[in-house]
Amino acid sequence: NCTYAGVPVTSSNVSVLVDPDSKGTVTVESDATEAVVSSGTMDSFDVAMNSGLDIKLAADVKGASAKSNGYGKTGVNHSNYKTIDGGGNKITITGANATWDSNLATKGGIIKNVEIDGGFRGIFVTNGTQKVILENVVVKKSVYTISCDQAGKQGLEATGCTFDGWTSFAATLGDAKFVDCSFGEGSGYKFMRPYAPTVLENCTFCEGYQIDPRATTTLKNCKVGGVLVTDANKKELLGSENLVISNN
Repeated sequence: NCTYAGVPVTSSNVSVLVDPDSKGTVTVESDATEAVVSSGTMDSFDVAMNSGLDIKLAADVKGASAKSNGYGKTGVNHSNYKTIDGGGNKITITGANATWDSNLATKGGIIKNVEIDGGFRGIFVTNGTQKVILENVVVKKSVYTISCDQAGKQGLEATGCTFDGWTSFAATLGDAKFVDCSFGEGSGYKFMRPYAPTVLENCTFCEGYQIDPRATTTLKNCKVGGVLVTDANKKELLGSENLVISNN
């Protein structure tokens, strides 16, 4: 039930949708399961988001924080639970610099193969009905890499991701699991404060990284600067005696 320039989109006329204002292109084949954003600004991304299909980026996307995440401004409002596959590209958002502003706000679903560039909060989890699944996502230039306030307790699972900065989320996230992820310094911070039960498995941390657990936080075969974290050295390496170590 989509229209383009007021014309209903049908299987006979849908091949390429062009947003003339954004100089961007969204390609949707008649039997497509995804909308491909091949160039342009956030306008093109929004066309794809409104298509009701999964989204695939074929180029970097840039735009301003023109939407709301319920607390502040956001560039992307991912509320339809469809998959966003960045294809190794970057989402750059400008003007999202206030405390509650974000690059991407999500209610849940899969986000993968993308770099989040800009926004005081990189990925902001809102009150949704599906788990947030992150695969090969890089967040480097935000103060908070992942955060939430009133989420829907559906959980978060991240695999093969990079989070440089302050990683913290409320108990309303439900729980969190990080596998094969890297945590480093970003925007002057190298810190994690989880308020929801959290598991970190085969993860790496930069030297000087600190974890302040406010809920059960379990580390499995994690390393700091190449050194395996154990019960004997967890205080020295990560700053807390309250971490649960469960190495193989």
